[in-house]
Amino acid sequence: MNHKLDSDPFDIYVTTSFDIAYALSRALDLVNPMINNHHQRVAFIAGSIASEAGLSEKDVENIVLASLIHDIGVVMENEFLELADTSEKKGDSEYCHAIVGSHLLTCLKLFPELPALVKYHHSPYGGEINHLAETCDEVIPNGAMVIHLADRIDVLLNRSEPSLDQKNSIIENVNRFGGTKFNPEHLAAFNRLAEKESFWFDIEEQEKYKLLKYKFRFSHINMNIDSILEMAKLLSRIIDFRCVFTANHSAGVAAVAKLITEKLGFAERDCKSMMIAGYLHDIGKLAIPSSILYKQSSLEEEEVLILRKHPYYTYSILNTFQIFDKIKNWAAFHHECLDGSGYPFHLSDDKLDIGCRILALADIVTALTEERPYRSSMPKGKVAQIIHEMVSGGKLDVKVASTVIENFEEINDVRQLSQAEEMKTFELFKDAIMKNRICQKNIRFITALQ
Repeated sequence: MNHKLDSDPFDIYVTTSFDIAYALSRALDLVNPMINNHHQRVAFIAGSIASEAGLSEKDVENIVLASLIHDIGVVMENEFLELADTSEKKGDSEYCHAIVGSHLLTCLKLFPELPALVKYHHSPYGGEINHLAETCDEVIPNGAMVIHLADRIDVLLNRSEPSLDQKNSIIENVNRFGGTKFNPEHLAAFNRLAEKESFWFDIEEQEKYKLLKYKFRFSHINMNIDSILEMAKLLSRIIDFRCVFTANHSAGVAAVAKLITEKLGFAERDCKSMMIAGYLHDIGKLAIPSSILYKQSSLEEEEVLILRKHPYYTYSILNTFQIFDKIKNWAAFHHECLDGSGYPFHLSDDKLDIGCRILALADIVTALTEERPYRSSMPKGKVAQIIHEMVSGGKLDVKVASTVIENFEEINDVRQLSQAEEMKTFELFKDAIMKNRICQKNIRFITALQ
């Protein structure tokens, strides 16, 4: 086995704003298959309307990017059903996910214009913003109104029927709300586009990547290891913010993985790369129903099988992010064992490099030492016993395991500190959201975040 970490050797990784947002969008599709391709379809419709309306290239770019992730703040699976509801009176509940999404995206400094676009993407043209605004100088961005129109067009489309056959009914439906729900200029641009058969054919195009990437212009982004680390933290929060139980797990694994890597004598870049893998290792849980993830009693056999899919989804999601190419194996193989008895890939020692072995131990140590709803934190003796048994059984790397046991107190202190800091961040995140009166009065939403 090669004991050298093979992290990306480049100091700067060049990507595009579109590739980052598109990969995030594909990850969001896993939350609920019912919305598969919704974000990409809205991005195409919104970008086309914005271009037709004469908006600047930069405005069009931001509208497409925001459209790709406009539902990033959805907390509960059944919210997607409500968002797909075409009734005119749904109350204020549809705004909660927009508020959450805007706060999540403020952490992603790469896209400073996106939080406001996401926050107001359900706000009607000419409508009041007092229920969403947190400062007196906020206004509904023009781009958010474009996304609002595009979102409603896609929701109105019946996917079991050809889009072109629905053209007239869609045009009639949205034009009823010109000057109230929708900006008349945006509607005029849509009406011009709607006369082109190709517009409706493009909406149905299954492979949206090339369609979007080459129809619109996107900025190149130079990312270094630190900016990639910041993105990894955001991605982990997309998973973990949905429940206080998991709100700091990824942060604990990331801190433990980094310290183990340091103790093994690897370079600072490798240590940060392992930290990124720690933040991302559970991103596949986006595809697992929350009823299983947060169940506080024993899982049924079929529920266990569903839960064990999450490393596979981690691998699938990270495959869409080229910036994580060298890190995806470490993140996705955290439940593999050296004897091939792990899951879901059943890889053996010759396929599991030192990074995979470190992450596996980091996840185990964090899981055993953190407080869980169904059990208390385990002491060093019990943790050491479990690790020794797994090493003896040929499941874990002996050198990494020895490093963990020898430095257990320091590792546990770092884990606790990291998780305490992340919990403060989680509480500040919740507090910021709950300052909004829409979220304050939505009891079901409050319960979901507790």
